[in-house]
Amino acid sequence: MTRQLDLGQALAQAFRHYEQGRPAEARTLARELGKRQPALPGLAYLQGLLALDEGQPRKAAQHLAKALAATPGAPPLLLAMARAQEAQGRLDEAEALLRRLPGIAPAEESLAALLLRRGRAAEAAALLRPLEGRQSPIACNLLGLAEKALGDLAAAALAFARALDLDPAHAPAQANLAAVLRLLKRPDEARAAAQRAVDLAPAAASFRLELALAEKDLEHWSEALAALDGAETLTEALWLQGECLDRLGRSDEAAAAWRRLLKADPADPFGAALALARLEAGPAPDRAPSAFVTELYERYAEVFDEDLLRGLAYRGPALLLAAVTASLGQGPFDVLDLGCGTGLVGAAFAPHARSLHGLDLSPAMLDKARERGCYQRLDEGDLLAAARFPGAYDLVTAGDVLIYLGDLAPVFSAVAAALRPGGAFAFSVERIADGDDWTVLPSRRFGHSAAYLRRLAAAQGFTVLRLDAVSTRTEQGQPVPGLLMLVRKTETSSP
Repeated sequence: MTRQLDLGQALAQAFRHYEQGRPAEARTLARELGKRQPALPGLAYLQGLLALDEGQPRKAAQHLAKALAATPGAPPLLLAMARAQEAQGRLDEAEALLRRLPGIAPAEESLAALLLRRGRAAEAAALLRPLEGRQSPIACNLLGLAEKALGDLAAAALAFARALDLDPAHAPAQANLAAVLRLLKRPDEARAAAQRAVDLAPAAASFRLELALAEKDLEHWSEALAALDGAETLTEALWLQGECLDRLGRSDEAAAAWRRLLKADPADPFGAALALARLEAGPAPDRAPSAFVTELYERYAEVFDEDLLRGLAYRGPALLLAAVTASLGQGPFDVLDLGCGTGLVGAAFAPHARSLHGLDLSPAMLDKARERGCYQRLDEGDLLAAARFPGAYDLVTAGDVLIYLGDLAPVFSAVAAALRPGGAFAFSVERIADGDDWTVLPSRRFGHSAAYLRRLAAAQGFTVLRLDAVSTRTEQGQPVPGLLMLVRKTETSSP
C-alpha cells in the first residue's frame, strides 16, 4: 500500500477482498491500516469479521464492541456481534441482539437457527413460516429442520422441496430432504436426494454419510461403504463403516472400525462395545452404555411411536396390560413405569392407575410422555432409580426396556425395594434358549432365557404368576421371540 493511497479507499479495497473470498489480502490491508489509523471508521468491523472467520469469537467481539460504540444499532454490526456471542456459547446475548433486528431477513434466519439450536423448534417454526413466502431457500431449509424436530415429516419434506425449487444447488436442503425421506421409508428417493447433495458438495462428510445411510436402508452394503470414503471424521460414519464391513463378511475389519470408534468416543453412543462382543472381539458388557440408550431414544423421540406401532407392529403395552388384569384384576394400582419412553405403557395402564410415575433416561422421550398427560410424575433416571422410592408402588412395569441390560439382578433388587408387599412386576424381554442367562443379540440388544428369569425371581422371593412366550414386535417381517413375565412380591403379615 503506497503512502498516497487514501485510507478510506484502502479500507474499501480490504472489504472487497473479504467479500470476494480473499481473506489473506483483506487481513494484510487491515493490519497496515490498524498501524496507521487504528480508529479509522469501519476498520473495527472488518477486523471483527476477519476474527470470526479465523475462529476467534472473543477477539471478534472485542473489535465489534468498538465498532458498535462508534455506530450503535447498525444492523450489520449487531448481526456480526450476535455471531460472535453465539460462537462463545453466550446464547442469551446472541438471541437478544438478533431480536433487535425484526424484519431483516438474515437476522431473522439467524434467530431461527439459534432457536433450533436451543431446542425451541416451535418458536423457530412460527418465525419461519411467514419468511417462507420471501423466496428464501435458507428460510425454507430452516423451516424444514423445525418441522422435522416437531415430528411433522411431511411438512418438513415440503419445506426442503420448496428450498430446492428456489435454489436447486442448495446442498444442505438436498441432504436434509434425503434424511426426511429415509424416515418416511422412501429409500430410493432418499438415495437420489443424497446423491445430488454429494454431487453438489463432494467434500462434505455429512452429505457422504447421508448417502451411505440411504444405501444402507436399501441394503446396498458395498455402495454404502464406498460412500463413506472421506467421511471418517464423523463418529457415526465409523459406526456405519463397521456395520457395512460386518454385513460383507469382513469381521476383522469391522471390529477394527468399531475399536477406532470407541477410541474416538469412549462414551459409546453407538453401542460399539456391544457389537464387538457379538463378534467375540471384545468383552460382553452387562448392560448397554447409557449414552447409547439415551442417544437412540433422543434421536427417534419424534418418530418413535410411528416406527414402533406401524413399522414394527409393537404390541407390548397391550400384552402387559392383558397379563396384569387377568392375574391381578382391574386395579386401581400405584404404578411405576420404568423406561417409560413416550408413554405407550403409561397410556395403556392409565385407566387402571391410581397414580402413574414414569422414569426414563431420555429428556426428549420424557417430553413426549409429558404431552400424553397421563403421568402424575416424570423423572429422568435409569432403572435402578426405582430403589429411591421404597415400598411406594403396587405395580412396576418395564415394556421392552430390559432388552438394554444383560445382568438383570440389580433391576430385580431395585424393583423389590420399590414394591409394597404383594406388589407385582410386569415386564417383557427378548427370548433366548435356556443354555445361557443372557447374550448380546445382533441388534445390540440383549436376550434372556426363561431359566435365568426364574432364578432371579426366586432370589428376590418373588412368586412367578406367569411366564409367557410372546412377541411384542415384528422386525423384517418376522415376529421377534420374547418373554412376558409377571411376578409378585411376597406378602408379609402385619406385626
